[in-house]
Amino acid sequence: MDYTKEQLSDQIGVIAKEASRFMKHRPAEAEITQKGNVSNYVTETDLAVQQYLNESLKKLIPGSEVLGEENADWDRSAKHLWIVDPIDGTSNYIRDLGASVISIGYMVNDQLEAGVVYNPYRDELFSAQRGNGAYLNGRRIQVSDRDFRHSHLCSALCVYAKEYAQPCLNIIGRVYQESDDLRRFGAAAFELSQLAAGRVELYFEMRIAPWDAAAGALLIEEAGGYWECLYDKGLQKEKLFPFIAANSKENFERLRKIVTDELPVIPYDGTL
Repeated sequence: MDYTKEQLSDQIGVIAKEASRFMKHRPAEAEITQKGNVSNYVTETDLAVQQYLNESLKKLIPGSEVLGEENADWDRSAKHLWIVDPIDGTSNYIRDLGASVISIGYMVNDQLEAGVVYNPYRDELFSAQRGNGAYLNGRRIQVSDRDFRHSHLCSALCVYAKEYAQPCLNIIGRVYQESDDLRRFGAAAFELSQLAAGRVELYFEMRIAPWDAAAGALLIEEAGGYWECLYDKGLQKEKLFPFIAANSKENFERLRKIVTDELPVIPYDGTL
């Protein structure tokens, strides 16, 4: 089925809101398991949201595939691809911190075309479609006009691979000295939506996955900002990568210079 730009983002938003009903209650201890290391969790709610999104998004665009954090088995030849994080900020969700979102990116022929990030705690629906701007609950949003000195940085310490903490600390320390302050919410899609809305200005993450960044990248782009999967063109959908974003070209170039000074090569192979 064909949708106008407004209709498609609206339909994705409806699906994200409906999926959030699974997040109404904190999970019991028996519903929480670890994957990979002691800091990486998955809950039965993650799996339930992923399943709902798989079914609903494939129905919305027949023939589409879903690449999700809890569903990495997908047809690489698919023209239409959903890139989904069922709960971005699972650790926040477990601890009831109120900073977890559902993130849905839509890619056609390797180009991001639509993105939705839904925060059920504040009922904030961020949405964007290529060429049509970025919106928060239907109201047009844009990045802030703050310069580097007055900017806030969102970043983290590569919690799933702590051996890369030192270059993260070096980058964060340098940006902190030149900017206003820093924030760490522990949920990439949440943070990228804040940048698109003009609430923060800078973003750096050492090692994130496509489902962390897909929707947020388009939100930032359509809100007038800049982003990059470091040392690559376009959003990488089959590997982990360093990611940077900023509200202005000047701030982006300054952030990129600091990051590449401290991270001249990517210190991992990025295999998902």
